[in-house]
Amino acid sequence: MQRSILAAAAATVVGATVTACAVPTELTPVTVGTVLRNVTVVDTRTGSLAGNMAVVIDQGKIRQVLPDAAVRVGGNATVVDGAGKYVVPGYLDMHTHSLPSAVFQKAPQWPLLIANGVTGIREMAGAPPLIAAAQQFNAARTAGALDAPEVLQIPGPPVVGARTPEDGVAAVRQTKAMGGSFVKVVGASPAALKSIVAEARAQGLDVAGHLSPGMGAVEAATIGWTAMEHLGGGWSIALDCAKDQAAIRADLGAGKGATMPSPFPPTFAISPFIHGAADAPFVQRSLDTYDSAACDTVTKTVVQKGTWQVPTMIRLQTMTNSDSAEFRNDPNLKYVDPTTRALWNKLSKDFEDLQPAGAAATFRSSYASFERTLVQLRENGGASKMLIGTDIGGIWVVPGFSLHQEFRAFAKAGFTPLEILQATTLNGARFLHRESTMGTVEAHKNADLVLLDANPVADVANLSKIAGVFNAGKYFPKSTLDAMTAAVATANAAAPVRDPSTVIDTSHRH
Repeated sequence: MQRSILAAAAATVVGATVTACAVPTELTPVTVGTVLRNVTVVDTRTGSLAGNMAVVIDQGKIRQVLPDAAVRVGGNATVVDGAGKYVVPGYLDMHTHSLPSAVFQKAPQWPLLIANGVTGIREMAGAPPLIAAAQQFNAARTAGALDAPEVLQIPGPPVVGARTPEDGVAAVRQTKAMGGSFVKVVGASPAALKSIVAEARAQGLDVAGHLSPGMGAVEAATIGWTAMEHLGGGWSIALDCAKDQAAIRADLGAGKGATMPSPFPPTFAISPFIHGAADAPFVQRSLDTYDSAACDTVTKTVVQKGTWQVPTMIRLQTMTNSDSAEFRNDPNLKYVDPTTRALWNKLSKDFEDLQPAGAAATFRSSYASFERTLVQLRENGGASKMLIGTDIGGIWVVPGFSLHQEFRAFAKAGFTPLEILQATTLNGARFLHRESTMGTVEAHKNADLVLLDANPVADVANLSKIAGVFNAGKYFPKSTLDAMTAAVATANAAAPVRDPSTVIDTSHRH
């Protein structure tokens, strides 16, 4: 009896399988565009896998996602074989300073970004010519005339030194008038910050940037700060975790920390810890009085308030360890032009030679506090509010390759491969309120995709095993991607070393 029941059940399963796999009587003809065949589609919402699928792409859009057996390809349609491969949305680097390189230095980073799977960037350098360039680049990309990631957002000029509520309102209105996507704050008083957030909300703009000593992470999250960059910046979320934070904030407010010389040194944007030795005692006091329980409360509150985080861990590490041999000897430096490399080497030497030994040691050790904060944010439910960004433009941050370093930093902090994939795809779509056009591999969405050789949900390393990239619907196989990066390295090897000031982005205020 039992054997009969099992046999019947087995027959039912086999029958269902045959029915599901049978070739449909009516096939969907595809005669134009590109068909990615026999591929496994990764659902970025759940991590589930759908094998043997076909992704139909035309005019920069995903037209259909359906079982491969249901497709008949003919006419002028092109086929890309996805057998044994996995497809995910294009990666987003949500904190870059890439436009100045393209606009002012005429040396776009687009080949390096696309070759590393980056099909969208959130630009953080804001100025009228950069905003205009972002619009032009996006239009050319859509028209098929430019192979570049989409510029997803760009701010107005960064808010630096706003003191009064009126300063804050004026800064927001300036950003709005210039066509900026959001307000970027680098330094402002608590009074100005409150007015910035309120006015930005009234103008329909987000507020993102660095925390200031006068306002902690909890207060910033409570008033409606949209996104904290670099885990808060120089005076980070970690300061909220210090038992001595009130006294530290009072001392900094009284002007006891580092003061920047005038004129403002543009190299500060690239490696700020060269110039901030006077801040080291306060950083050390913050580290020495760290309170794990308090930090648990702080990170839990920030998560509950819905504040987004763009940690830029690779940038924090290269800043605080600018003289590290690991970065000086990075083989990927061949993809950085020789003038920039020369500048980075000089600044690295300056960090080593000009910083007092104690200050340098404090800054190096402070990176552990950023790692600890990232761990606690995740443990308190913050994975869904994380965005992957790398702060391209800073010392030792190699465009494109830095994104994969960021993946590894997140993995070290305990993020699962799916959470990391979401942080560079789905979360960005949610942050931008663009889930209807990006973030998942589904019909009607943008054809910005990464084809992988291995399952990205199984191991974070698989996110770096890129077999091909679709950028605005155009397919770049691995051979083309390799040729693109090789061409950059070859051009750099033959390029002369120029005046370092030509590579400094003066709109990049860190």
